Amino acid sequence: MLIAKVIGNVVSTQKHEDYRGQKLLITKAVDLNGKTYGSELVVCDGADADAGVGDYVLVIQEGGSARLMARCDHLGPIDATVAAVIDTIETTEGTLCQ
Repeated sequence: MLIAKVIGNVVSTQKHEDYRGQKLLITKAVDLNGKTYGSELVVCDGADADAGVGDYVLVIQEGGSARLMARCDHLGPIDATVAAVIDTIETTEGTLCQ
């Protein structure tokens, strides 16, 4: 799993039948200071938490687990899914809040 920030949405009028009804988000991993790093990642909003731009989210980045979290009844590939929208992260170094 990784902590990421939602930085955009993917809108698609034409997509494979397996992905109809799936909300797609563009995320970028963040460190515990809230600084983004690495490449962008397109994820399904599997938590149905209505994650949006600016939200910190917990992303499952493994196919089988991601598909289960997205509640898919198909075998189409899903690489990553939002498992939760994060309200606060507390560590010995401090707190990361939205």
